[in-house]
Amino acid sequence: MKKLAFILTSIILISATVKVSTGSTGDDETSSHNLGISVPEVALVDVEGPSGEGTTINLSPNINNLEAGAAVDFTTANDNSLWLNYTSIIEQGNNGNGNGNGSSKTRKIKAEIDENLPDGLDLMLEVGTIASGSGQTGTAIQEKIALKKGPTTVIDDIGSCYTENGAGKGHRLTYSLAVKDNKFDKVMAETFSVQVTYTITEN
Repeated sequence: MKKLAFILTSIILISATVKVSTGSTGDDETSSHNLGISVPEVALVDVEGPSGEGTTINLSPNINNLEAGAAVDFTTANDNSLWLNYTSIIEQGNNGNGNGNGSSKTRKIKAEIDENLPDGLDLMLEVGTIASGSGQTGTAIQEKIALKKGPTTVIDDIGSCYTENGAGKGHRLTYSLAVKDNKFDKVMAETFSVQVTYTITEN
């Protein structure tokens, strides 16, 4: 009996010793630490075609069956093989108070050409509705726009979103030529090129 009592006393003492030892380190049943998270602002845009980025397109009216006396149909000078892709993460709004409770700024995409076309012709652009992506993708201006040397908004109200990447993703771009009203006499046979630039900026 004394032997059993001695064994029980020893177990209790060992348990007490372990408990005191564990508590002395300051540890407990739970532990925690801080973790910082940083989400960057993102504003990226590119134009994708069948050959990837930087595809060159050519516009020329079809005159194969043109009859003498008929007007050249410049609407046949068109191309819709290019697509506009973008990725955007916007900053949280703060109402000027820095409290993060205000309306966030949206973005827009502007298009422009580096040189005006020769007299008599306009380069027309039509941006299609969004075909893919997720988030607050932008709203295309639903009309043909005559591009000029100087930015014109073609997509508005872009929030945090992505369109997916590549041809067939985002917004289809359709380019065409048009003769300015009563300026057919200014149209000359020549070869020239312009560069179209798209820029994503805050509203």
